[in-house]
Amino acid sequence: MTIFKNYTYSWWQIGLFKLALLSLGIVIGVCWKEIFSEYINVFLGIGIVLSLYIMSVSFKR
Repeated sequence: MTIFKNYTYSWWQIGLFKLALLSLGIVIGVCWKEIFSEYINVFLGIGIVLSLYIMSVSFKR
């Protein structure tokens, strides 16, 4: 049994998944704001780099 399978989701299922991740991120950020405030530049840099990567992959197709 492997967890790495190809899945197909509809647009609304992906929307629910993104909403769930956003909600979890907000809760984690509120609970651990002292930890994240020390490394704001690191997290901002990671977010920008990964966003640019996803945009480049999306626009290549």
